[in-house]
Amino acid sequence: MKNIFIGLIVLFAISCSKPNHLINDDEYLKTVKTDFEKVRELASNRDNQLFNVFEENLSIEEKEALMFLYAYMPLNDLADYDSKFFLNNIRLALKTKETFNWGDQIPEDIFRHFVLPYRVNNENLDSSRSVFFNELSVRLKGMDLKEAILEVNHWCHEKVNYQPTDIRTISPLAAIKSTYGRCGEESTFTVTAMRAAGIPARQCYTPRWAHTDDNHAWVEVWLDGKWHYLGACEPEADLDIAWFSAPALRTMLVNSNVFGKYTGSEEIIRKEEKYTKVNMLSNYAPVKTIFAKVVDENNAIVHDATVEFQLYNYAEYYPIGKKQVNENGLASLMTGFGDLIVWAYNDNKYAYQKITVEQTDTVILKLHSQENKEYTDIFDIIPPIAKDPKAISAEGEAINKIRLAQEDSIRESYASTFINQKDAEEFALEYNFDPKIIWNYLEKSRGNYPEITDFIMKATKISSDYTVPLLEAIAPKDLRDGESEILLSQLRHSFEYVGYLPNSNKELFIDYILNPRIENEKLTNYKAYLQNAFDTAFVDDSKSDISYLVNWINNEITINNDANYYNVPISAQGVYELRISDEYSRDLFFVAACRSFGIPSRLEPATKTPQYFKEKWINVNFKEVKLSDEKTLATLKLINAKENNTDLKYRVHFALSKFENGKYHTLDYGWDTPISEMNEALKLESGNYLLITGNRQANGNILTSNYYFNLKEGESKELTVKLRQNNELLKPIAEISIPQKVKDFSVNDIIINTDPVCIIGFINPEKEPTKHTLLDIEKFASSFDSIQTNIYLFTNSNNFESAKYKLPLKTKYLLDEDFAFLSQFSKEVNKDLSELPVFMVIKNNQVYFLSKGYTIGIGEQMIKLIQRI
Repeated sequence: MKNIFIGLIVLFAISCSKPNHLINDDEYLKTVKTDFEKVRELASNRDNQLFNVFEENLSIEEKEALMFLYAYMPLNDLADYDSKFFLNNIRLALKTKETFNWGDQIPEDIFRHFVLPYRVNNENLDSSRSVFFNELSVRLKGMDLKEAILEVNHWCHEKVNYQPTDIRTISPLAAIKSTYGRCGEESTFTVTAMRAAGIPARQCYTPRWAHTDDNHAWVEVWLDGKWHYLGACEPEADLDIAWFSAPALRTMLVNSNVFGKYTGSEEIIRKEEKYTKVNMLSNYAPVKTIFAKVVDENNAIVHDATVEFQLYNYAEYYPIGKKQVNENGLASLMTGFGDLIVWAYNDNKYAYQKITVEQTDTVILKLHSQENKEYTDIFDIIPPIAKDPKAISAEGEAINKIRLAQEDSIRESYASTFINQKDAEEFALEYNFDPKIIWNYLEKSRGNYPEITDFIMKATKISSDYTVPLLEAIAPKDLRDGESEILLSQLRHSFEYVGYLPNSNKELFIDYILNPRIENEKLTNYKAYLQNAFDTAFVDDSKSDISYLVNWINNEITINNDANYYNVPISAQGVYELRISDEYSRDLFFVAACRSFGIPSRLEPATKTPQYFKEKWINVNFKEVKLSDEKTLATLKLINAKENNTDLKYRVHFALSKFENGKYHTLDYGWDTPISEMNEALKLESGNYLLITGNRQANGNILTSNYYFNLKEGESKELTVKLRQNNELLKPIAEISIPQKVKDFSVNDIIINTDPVCIIGFINPEKEPTKHTLLDIEKFASSFDSIQTNIYLFTNSNNFESAKYKLPLKTKYLLDEDFAFLSQFSKEVNKDLSELPVFMVIKNNQVYFLSKGYTIGIGEQMIKLIQRI
């Protein structure tokens, strides 16, 4: 008996001392180890920076976490970060298990995929996990998981608010210094904060709305075995409440990229080697699964075909879902009840069809060759119908509103510490710069102003003549997260090989050598690195014959387009060290190397083809090692049809795309570029092209026209761009009673019921939908001024800072403290108008236009309607 007792004690001691595993599923761990060994071989050129960490004294959990992250991280992270960064993130993630009340309640697979990963999407990485953990571990003490989720979002709102920015996703800490970000940055920031507190979270994304030209990103959090949504940096009184609840009912896809090989219950859109794309639309909207079957011209199944389920948005058919067919030639997608284009292709053969999801079960697509035919297709694209979301508790909303105001004041208090105009102008005079110019840059730099002032001070000792031109050349966002040492290095090393170019062609030198920014990559000191990596002889050879550099890239850099799945550009140093790159990062490397060698270079603005300048811009083709100049290109002149009655905008009303590898790819001529500014003939390669026009209606429907045409080498062609028009007879929606007198912000009486035609709007200036709408109206301010229509904007508070917007001259700002007028109008039009903003176009007390909630393009819609009535 004594021996048995001793044996039990020994067994208990052994079980208690058994090491913790991150991955307890033996089969999954075996898969991770296999995939890790593949990556170790792939990234062998950076073995020391990445894998020497395994020689340290690591726990079993840490080793398995490292293997998991390495096995599935995107290529850019293997190229640009080291083991110290990843191990620090792992240790912080594991620490949440013992720090927070819910830490040991999170299932292993949920923790692995939604807490452990250091990356959310395509953001620049930083040490935010450490900073956020330190703050939140104190703030969340004593809370349960749901309380903590809501509190983290309040904390996020104290730091960051919504404001539109460019496509590069700023790092979480830089977002704090900015105090704002677009929805992709807010959601990245919030997911990072949740994970820092051990809360499983993921970024959700509708890549394109169906009813309006835009997209949106938000956050889902895991609680009690279910996923719940919330607006990032937009706290509400409870989960599953957000301003986008109504538009989400009309969306056609909500997806998320899950790190690693994931086997959750969601529909899997794509299962790749390193990530899993899942579809969560059924959490938000009514859904249906549709099928596409792909056959050849003899009706035989095509086994290697790709099917894209495309949604019209931004004047293109955007693939919201992309799938390979199965052994039966079928691909499927769970989607909403709207219209789609289903496009199938294999090599250069393709087929397509417009479908209405509600009326479609399976569409059969018969592939055919590109026959160079010129023709027009006309589609009416209809989104899912609008529906009202669940009601919000008035009591909870009132309490939450008080907290939001407090959080706004905390954020604004931090912003008040940024450099002011007086100090900025005194600083400028001290260094002999124009005060207004320097204030412009320092004001835009927000909380990053110490870095920019440091750059200016030190740059004057390198080249005061080019200090301001460098700041002018970079993007506004670079001012908010640019590092002084990187900007100084770029300035210092811009003159190494340029010869007399700054004197002979200053503009070319500034734009295409001095300028450190190429596209949407993170700024680095690539000139210093590459000038050290390549000797002078190689630089001289490349300057006299660019094929030296092109051949070096082709011989030394292996292309892998699949491994860099977040499409984050790899730095030039990362490409050089890893010797593996996706094509886009390879092209950026070429431009960076050229600029480092004193060769003006760029990615061609529309096609993104790498180019260098030698008396003219010359294209570089890495696949064929072919150089081509503009003499071989075709020219295309676009003419705005008189019937359009507006200056059409690129990617709003129309867009061009080029046929390559079985599908059309949209050319980049900027967003919102007026056709009047595209007055010079476009220079394009020969090939097959598509001109898409779209006229979005007030109800979200789109009248599209799709013109397929060809360009031959050296050909000149003119195309008239004409929108399809809605010729239906205008009818009033309802009749309302406009109050005779209302109050302005100074509580003065204003008479508003004397206009034959006017616009009445009800807004909540703190919410993203209102901000979108006001910016949209701002874009058309001159058009509103020309038609002399009064715009009456009602809000329930006189705190609205109208100076933030350049709205039409005849805009009046009015008080409706309890939204009593809005409630009256709601009864008269027999609609729930609680979803702000609400806008109406009224003629003689009759409503001809009514919009509520989130809608992009409302400014143009109202202009068009007023012109008609």
